[in-house]
Amino acid sequence: MIKVLGIYADGMVLQRNTVNCIFGDGAQGEVSLSFRDTTAKATAQSDGRWKIEFNPGEAGGPFELKLTSGSDTVTFKDVWVGEVWVNSGQSNAQLPMDRLRFSYPHRMKLPKNDNIRMITVPITFSYDGPKDSVENPTWICASPETIAQMSGTAYFFASYLEQELGVPVGIINASQGGSPITSWMSEESLKQLGKTNYIDLLEKWRKPGAVKEQQEREQRANAEWFKNLEAADTGLKEHWESLSFEEISNDSSWETCFIPNNFYDLKEGGVCWFKKEIDISSAELAALTMPNEDIRLWLGVIVESDKAWVNGVFCGETPYCYPPRRYIIPKDVLHPGKNTITVRVVKTNQTPIRFYEDKTYAIFNSKQRLSLDGEWKKRTACDAPSAPGGTFFEWQPTALYNSMLAPAFNYAVAGALWYQGESNTWGSFEYADLLSTMIATWRQKFTYAPKNMPVVVVQLPKWGDGYKDEQRNFPEDWAWLRKAQADGVALVKNAALASLVDAGEWNDLHPEDKIVVGERAAHEALRLAYGKNYPPAPVMKDYKVTADKVTISFDQEVIMNNSELVGVQGLYFVCRKDDKTPFAGPDSLHIKAKGNVVGADTVEVEIPQQIKESGYPVKELRYLWTNCPEFVTLYSKNGLPAQPFIVRL
Repeated sequence: MIKVLGIYADGMVLQRNTVNCIFGDGAQGEVSLSFRDTTAKATAQSDGRWKIEFNPGEAGGPFELKLTSGSDTVTFKDVWVGEVWVNSGQSNAQLPMDRLRFSYPHRMKLPKNDNIRMITVPITFSYDGPKDSVENPTWICASPETIAQMSGTAYFFASYLEQELGVPVGIINASQGGSPITSWMSEESLKQLGKTNYIDLLEKWRKPGAVKEQQEREQRANAEWFKNLEAADTGLKEHWESLSFEEISNDSSWETCFIPNNFYDLKEGGVCWFKKEIDISSAELAALTMPNEDIRLWLGVIVESDKAWVNGVFCGETPYCYPPRRYIIPKDVLHPGKNTITVRVVKTNQTPIRFYEDKTYAIFNSKQRLSLDGEWKKRTACDAPSAPGGTFFEWQPTALYNSMLAPAFNYAVAGALWYQGESNTWGSFEYADLLSTMIATWRQKFTYAPKNMPVVVVQLPKWGDGYKDEQRNFPEDWAWLRKAQADGVALVKNAALASLVDAGEWNDLHPEDKIVVGERAAHEALRLAYGKNYPPAPVMKDYKVTADKVTISFDQEVIMNNSELVGVQGLYFVCRKDDKTPFAGPDSLHIKAKGNVVGADTVEVEIPQQIKESGYPVKELRYLWTNCPEFVTLYSKNGLPAQPFIVRL
């Protein structure tokens, strides 16, 4: 029986005005295709494999695509023609609109839009070469019933393209949280780069039975660890979730604490319980219990996992650290007077228990809000050794390239959007080569894409790992990865970097401002692929050093976007006695500098008197060279932040 492989399904979008390919197996003799006014035929090979190339024509829809082989017929309905882009990367490429519903509530309610369509490739992994199909491919269009399933980055990207081009936009969303770049690369490309460490890892996991044995071993170890943890948890034994605040108020084992905060009570793993009492008036309760509206319990972001109760009634749980805690309190649980919130937090390693600052801790609805910030009680229930580690098999080299990306290689696309790098910040030294090689491989493998397929790379936004002020500004691993992204893009033609150093959140690895990501990435795509006039972000072009200052020139006009701040923020000099001295060592200086825009494309940076008096040679001038810039002030006229840079003096 004739079968279509790849990612073809009802509701799909075909790339307009170019050769498309549809393929499969199970055919005998001739296979014919009918689409709009086009007919095409091919003869199946002896093994039943077949392939038909055709041009679907101008944008439009809906249409039917019919395939016939003998008495077999396959019909695809609701087929559209427009622009097709790949969206790939890790969690910020994957993050669904469901997680963003409170940031963009109006988007969740927009009427059905047939011009925005997406297939989300199921997350699977493989080490034994590229696959040609996915199981039960499903294309959906944006509607109140389906938008929650769509990648937020890809949805906003598609929205801007659709608005600008006025044609249907289809997204092939092949993304997976936490995945390093090497999981999206081919075995051949890793060998080409001489990355024997990744090839050795691949060889390890594709040995017969290796994955199953490791999975079973880890499952047993983790089950044993959690079994022992629950057995040792005094809070579970004594049902601390049911204790009122009054019952624990005179118990010295319950210590006063304040949330949000970081807690270092446990050296490694273990469990801590937290309780909060809140007095609710009859008027406040009436406002909270309005018909047709949920009572929300938000508990910010917690490291690591938690369960939450209100007045002893379970309200929700989150099994790992990154998602925001957003629970619903049943209507009959709260009562006038004193109410108790209980949170059980489990940690599995040496990272402290953390309730991230500047997040929402509250009970609320649209009419009433009761803050949960402030004084709580806490008690350690048990400690434990660190939990056994686990292997993410889909993160291994080539695993996602083979199983999630390869099935789309015969699908005609206009370009690709790449949002990844958080999992490679430890290895920025090799990322540029990996990125440029990956792009070259994709261009070769996406057979029906344009020559030198346009690729938009999303720059890592700011992130402070949940720490404020100086703590969040000292680490530089994300800054170096941003440079590696820029270097990788510079190594290939027809690629662009979407500037995002001013976006993101210092306390959230998964920032919700995906509309900014989508817009800026779309502008780069519109410039690369469609010739639209969207200039890229300003880039440092040249510099000149004198005794008192460094003069920086950019490749375009730059302006200050914040009149309340004096001078260009985020500049500092690095001074060392020699190039061998560690940056943070005793024989180095890290001194903030003052910069001013003095011409259309020129910034002057004063060399501080402190440097002159120190006697240390100035080695570098850096701009926005931190994981989480506090102030970004230098922009292009069209609103893009100037790219970070290092000037080696």
